[in-house]
Amino acid sequence: MFPRVTSLAVVVVCLLGAGTARAATVSLLFESANGSPEDTEATATVSLTFSDQGTEDWLTMEILNTTSVSYGASLTAIGFELPDAPAFSVAFAPGGASAYFDVLTFDVNVSPGWLDAPGGYDLVTSSDGDFEGGNPGGAPAAGESQTVVLSLGDTGMTPPELNNLFESFYLGMTEPYASARFQSVGPDGEDSDKLLGIVPEPASLALLIAGLAALPLSRRKR
Repeated sequence: MFPRVTSLAVVVVCLLGAGTARAATVSLLFESANGSPEDTEATATVSLTFSDQGTEDWLTMEILNTTSVSYGASLTAIGFELPDAPAFSVAFAPGGASAYFDVLTFDVNVSPGWLDAPGGYDLVTSSDGDFEGGNPGGAPAAGESQTVVLSLGDTGMTPPELNNLFESFYLGMTEPYASARFQSVGPDGEDSDKLLGIVPEPASLALLIAGLAALPLSRRKR
């Protein structure tokens, strides 16, 4: 068993394109090194982006299975905590369910207990409402992604305020706040795993951002 995570963080990535700043994104990263009963090579990234749609606030989840194709895994469920306030009214936005992730469940417990959030994960998206089970058929395989769009109701907050709210909430957590479920794991497809969100060290994150910022300059020099 891996030690329980006592400090979790999120990465806030400001994506730049064509000289125009895009919305900040809270990225949840999953690796076995951060907590896993099985210690497989399954990995994932879930990016949370907020937008204002009339009287509703939407949360777009880009769910990417980053497991290597040569190893293989199917990503079958994502669970995460929500900030305590405001009171969210979570449902799929119109057309917001993906081909696989079309069920939302609330206050879901995950075993073993050291993987569980306090009182269970506030929100889980899956294909059948069962974090532990679920048919891997149609789930994002290694290298594949699916997009889910959720309505949070009318929070009275702007997208940047929501982004900062989620960021601050996760940075203050001392218990697990996100978990991913994998099935059909490994070259033979006979394993499974559950992962907690990883914790990029601030220094490592700064180096990563600096490297990405320098990349276009290096290309111009060449």
